[in-house]
Amino acid sequence: MIDTDRRKKLAFHLRQLATGQLSNDDFEEKVMDDITKGWLPEQYYRSNDCKTDDKIIQSILEYSWLLYSDLMNHKLTGKYELPRDALKEIARFILFLHSDLEYEWKYVDITNPLVKLKIKDLIKSIMTLGRHYREIKEQRENEFNEMRKEGDIEYWPFKTKSDYKKQLERQPYLKGNDFPT
Repeated sequence: MIDTDRRKKLAFHLRQLATGQLSNDDFEEKVMDDITKGWLPEQYYRSNDCKTDDKIIQSILEYSWLLYSDLMNHKLTGKYELPRDALKEIARFILFLHSDLEYEWKYVDITNPLVKLKIKDLIKSIMTLGRHYREIKEQRENEFNEMRKEGDIEYWPFKTKSDYKKQLERQPYLKGNDFPT
């Protein structure tokens, strides 16, 4: 399922966040209003809508949440400015969000397991002196390694380099060679 309207809104807000036009708090507020129906980006996975949603939405929200500290309100400027490589990745994400391509990757949770650790897993980790947590972390790493075999990971969220190249011909914002080849 492709939700063109919400993809474009997420692309717009992500672009504003990455270029320092929005603070992290403003980004979260806009995402909650326009994308997640009141859920914070890091909590959207709990939503019933998430399970039937356009699959790229959750993955991009999780990635975007890793771009900033939510312990204080700030823009991604000055000492918080994103490195050029991160901006290129975000430009690729935005390019995908403006495509009519179905998201084809198997979902892999990229957040630290501690972020989503359930109480029972926390207790089990304490009881096993951290072994259970290490097993969860290793499982995620294995899932990510398996995902890498599914397609051209360096062009994620595009599945293949050719899909990426085709979309570059229809890029929504820029013209020229601003994207990596």
